[in-house]
Amino acid sequence: MEKKKKRLTITLAESVLDDLEKMAKEKGISKSALITIALGEYKKGQKWA
Repeated sequence: MEKKKKRLTITLAESVLDDLEKMAKEKGISKSALITIALGEYKKGQKWA
């Protein structure tokens, strides 16, 4: 069962947004999916619960 999702509005530097859009397009995933994956990997590296 998929978890409930919530909408988030953020402000990014134009260069960061450009990178996010480029990376998401290259991987064929949404920007939200890319951020979710990146946050998961960051948490693993930080050994957060």
